[in-house]
Amino acid sequence: MGYRTDREAFGTYIGYLREKRKYALEQVCEGLCTAQRLFQLESGKQSPGKLLQDAILERLGVGAEDYEHYLHYKEHAQWEMRQRILHGISSGNAHRAKELLGEYGRRYGGESGGGKAVGERLERQFYLSMWVQIRCLEGAGREELHTILAEAVQLTVPGLWERPLQGRVLSLKEWNLILEAERYRGGGGEESHFREILACLEAVGMDTVGMAKVYPKAVCFLCECITEKDRATETELFGYCNRALEILRNASRMYYLWEILDLRERYLERRTARADRVREGCSGKADYDGMYLENAGWKKALEDVYADYGIRKETFHYCYLYLEKGVSCIGDVIRIRRRMLGIRAEALCEGICDIKTLRRLENRKRATQRAIVEQLFERLGLPKEMTRTELVTDSPEARRMMEMLRRYRNEHETEQAGQLLSGIKGLVATEIRCNQQALMRKEANLQKDRNGINGEGYYRQMRVALELTLPFEAFLREGEKYLTYEEQACIQNMMQEMDRCGSEFKTCMKRFEEMYRPVAEGELLETVGGIYGLIMGYVESELGNQGKLDKADWYNEVMVREELRFRRLSSIAVGLYDRWWNYTERKRKKMDVSRLLNGEEELLKCTLLSNLANQKYYNSIYQEKLEKEREIKTRGSV
Repeated sequence: MGYRTDREAFGTYIGYLREKRKYALEQVCEGLCTAQRLFQLESGKQSPGKLLQDAILERLGVGAEDYEHYLHYKEHAQWEMRQRILHGISSGNAHRAKELLGEYGRRYGGESGGGKAVGERLERQFYLSMWVQIRCLEGAGREELHTILAEAVQLTVPGLWERPLQGRVLSLKEWNLILEAERYRGGGGEESHFREILACLEAVGMDTVGMAKVYPKAVCFLCECITEKDRATETELFGYCNRALEILRNASRMYYLWEILDLRERYLERRTARADRVREGCSGKADYDGMYLENAGWKKALEDVYADYGIRKETFHYCYLYLEKGVSCIGDVIRIRRRMLGIRAEALCEGICDIKTLRRLENRKRATQRAIVEQLFERLGLPKEMTRTELVTDSPEARRMMEMLRRYRNEHETEQAGQLLSGIKGLVATEIRCNQQALMRKEANLQKDRNGINGEGYYRQMRVALELTLPFEAFLREGEKYLTYEEQACIQNMMQEMDRCGSEFKTCMKRFEEMYRPVAEGELLETVGGIYGLIMGYVESELGNQGKLDKADWYNEVMVREELRFRRLSSIAVGLYDRWWNYTERKRKKMDVSRLLNGEEELLKCTLLSNLANQKYYNSIYQEKLEKEREIKTRGSV
C-alpha cells in the first residue's frame, strides 16, 4: 500500500488525507477516540492498534482492494478466523458461521458489552455485524434484527438521528450498518432517512468501488420503503436506479445489481404503457422499448448464471465490506521465502538479529520488532512496508491512476495508458525495487500492446523485472512458495511467451497449481480473489488447451462461483466463455458431458454480461463468436 505503518509515516498519511478532504479532527475521530488521541497519531507520537488504524483509514476513504498485508502470528490467526466467519455467512452456512463466531467472541471479545476502549467497541461491532447476518439466515424477525443493528451503530456513531448526518465522517461499514438498522426499524424505515443517507453518500466523494458497495443498497431500501408512488416520485426513483446501475457498471460489481435491474424493469414497464413519454426524457416508445429489452437481457443473463451455480440472485449478505485480502503471516513468509532462496538461517539473520529470534519468528512462537522484520524482508527481496499496494507511495493520486491504467489496458486503449504510466512515474520513488518491478512490467505490457516488442524481448524484459526481487529458478524449484502479487504477475506474463510444450512452461503450470489448489479447496479463496483470477484463470485456460478438461472445468467453476458469491462482475463473462469452449472440445472429442449447453445461449450470456461490465474489447470478441454460432446453426437447419 502507499502508506507505511510506522508511527511517523502513518501519521503523515492520515494527516494528508484529512486535510485534503478538509475534515476537522473531531469529525474523523467521533465515536472512535478523542481529538487529542488523533492529533497524537498524526504527529507520530503514538501508535494505533490495528482495529483503530483500519477504522480511521476507512473513514478517510482508503478502501483499495489490492493490498498485501503482513501480520504477526497472533494478529494473523485472528484475521483468519474472521475470514472463515465471512466464508460461512457468504456460503449460506449459518451453522458453521455461528460456531466460528462463538469461538471468536470467546477468544477475542465481542460476545457481550462494548467496553470503553476503542478496540473493545470495534470488536463488539464486528461481532454484532456478523451475528445479525447469521440470525437473518436463520429467519429472525425484524424487531430482533433491528435491536442488534441499533446497538452495533451506537458503538461508533452515537446519537445517530439526533442531528443531521451531513458533516459526519463515516466508513463504508458504518454507512452499511445505518442502512441495515433503518431498514429493520418498525414500519420499514423512514423515507427521509434514506434520502438523507443518499445525499450524504453523493457528497462524501467516495471512489467508484466504495460507492458501489453502499449506494445501490441505499437506493433499493428507499424504493422498498416508498409504497405509494405518484408519477413524479416514480421518475425520481427511476433516476436513482439509473445512477446506481451506472456506479455498478463502472466498478464492475454486482452488489444489489439484480434488485436494481428488477426495479428498473418495473418502472420501464409502467412508463412504456404511458403516452406522455416526451416530457419524461425520451423521444418515443422505441427509446423505452430499447431500454427495457437491454435491461431484461441483463437481468435474465444474471438470473441464469446464478441459477447455474446455485447462488441466490439477491444480495443477501454484506461480508464483502469486511473481507481483507492479501494477508500473510510474517513468520511464515520469512521461513518460506528463506527456503525458496536457499538461504541458511544463520546467513539471513547475520547482522540483524540472533538465530533464536529468527527461529521463534519462523515457528510462530514470538513476534519481533518491526525494524528487524524490515531488514529480514529486504534481504529476502521483499518490500519492507507491512501494508502496501503494488506501488510503494504515499500518493493516493498514483493509486487512482494505476487503477485507471489497468482499465485502459484491458480495453486496449494504449495511448491513454501510456500517458497515465508517464504520470505515475513522476509520482513514485523509482529507486525502490518493487516500484521498479511494477513499472517495468507495465511498460513491457504497453510495448507489447503497441506491437513494439517481439515475444523474445517481452519474455526477457519480464524476467529482468521479476529478478529484481526473485530469481526465476527459485520459483521453478520444488517446495513451498511465497511470492508477492507482482512477482506472480511477472511469471504469468512470461508464460505467455514460453513454448507450451517446453519443460519451463509445464513447471510453471505445476508450481501455480501447487500454490492454489489447496486455497481453492479451502475457506479462504476470497482472500486472494484478484490474484487467483489472474493466475489460475490463465492456468485453467491453458489446461483446457492441453485437453485436461476436467481440471480446467474444476478451476473455472471455483473461480466463477467465487466471483458470484462476492458479487464481482469482471470475470463472469470470460468464465462462461471458457466453460463453453471446454464443452465444445468435449463434444468434438466425443467425450462425456455432465450437462448439455446451448452454444447460442451461452455466447449470448457472454455478450450481455461483458456489455453490462462495460468490457468493449471482450464484448466485440463474444459478439463475433455469437454471430458465427448463429451462422452454423442456420446452415445446419437448411
